[in-house]
Amino acid sequence: MSWSSIKRVEARRKGRAFTLIELLVVVAIIALLISILLPSLRRAREQAKAVVCAANDRQIGQAMATHLTESKGTYPASYVYPYNWEGEWDTEQQDPANPYGYVHWSWYLYDEGGAGAKAFQCPSMQHGGAPRTNPGLNPQDWEPGQVDQEGSSQPTDLTDKQAPRMAYVANAALVPRNKFNKDLSGGDRVNRLTKDTAVRTPSDTILATEFLDNWKALGIEEGSGVLSKSHRPLNPFYHLGSGWNEYDALEQNPGFLYGKEQTDFEIAQDPETYALMPLREVKNKTNILDYTSGVAQINAIGRHHPGGDKAWGGTANFLFADGHAEPMTALQTMIQRKWGDRYYSISGKNQVLNYFKIKQ
Repeated sequence: MSWSSIKRVEARRKGRAFTLIELLVVVAIIALLISILLPSLRRAREQAKAVVCAANDRQIGQAMATHLTESKGTYPASYVYPYNWEGEWDTEQQDPANPYGYVHWSWYLYDEGGAGAKAFQCPSMQHGGAPRTNPGLNPQDWEPGQVDQEGSSQPTDLTDKQAPRMAYVANAALVPRNKFNKDLSGGDRVNRLTKDTAVRTPSDTILATEFLDNWKALGIEEGSGVLSKSHRPLNPFYHLGSGWNEYDALEQNPGFLYGKEQTDFEIAQDPETYALMPLREVKNKTNILDYTSGVAQINAIGRHHPGGDKAWGGTANFLFADGHAEPMTALQTMIQRKWGDRYYSISGKNQVLNYFKIKQ
């Protein structure tokens, strides 16, 4: 090759090389594209997780339908105290000091093979959901700072009959606590098991929904740690006479409310009407699932899926008594009266007094 040919090749190579400015422009364009695409990819991932959670909701609904068929149409209690290690129980033998842990409503679906343990998890929630009160021997079923009912912060053989991780909470109006006598309820009213035929509009009545993604908010401070209360149901109602305590009112005294008693359209749209708290405040709460906290239990509803708004949080999936699931915000379920027209699982006058429909 001649000297002149070599020079021409080198010249062509130099002509094809990127300058520093050109390289920086390319990097800037790539960075811009990433900044544009990443939020979309993040939303897509969040939406995919929401779809999985909704599918789990529907699986739970199918398993519950099977259970209802086998139990003569009776919904399970949200939890009971068993009298032996096999989980057998009786309404007259509800001893809070029992050494056998809890039997949770998920057990009837999980143990009978209608739904696997993962059906009770949601991938949008940390570790799939809240831990059991008594997680048992597997360290992965525990959370840092958790204690069981005996005050232990280390794995023991005390294990609740409940799916290991719980992302879903039942509507207490259909799936009650175990307060079957006045000694347990501490008031004039008691719980009773609900028949599916009692629910007037199954397609419009919530059976279960997703928990808030903060297990400590679902528990109570106990000694040096937090005792998870993921076995409890959610009471969405306020009693006209006894407030958040559904047991304290006399049986002949009406009645239950969606938030404050209201007829004004503007008031009915206000989150504060239903004692719904901003997401940033709920994240730091404990003991939401008990009236003693003074916090409305609707604040235990999940807010981790797309939709909603920044202040009040996103959506959750809601399983209805007819087996279908749909995403909504906690506020929407209250405005649209989706929790039922009465507190079916409690004795006495249990009508919801402001069960008029409000269109958004």
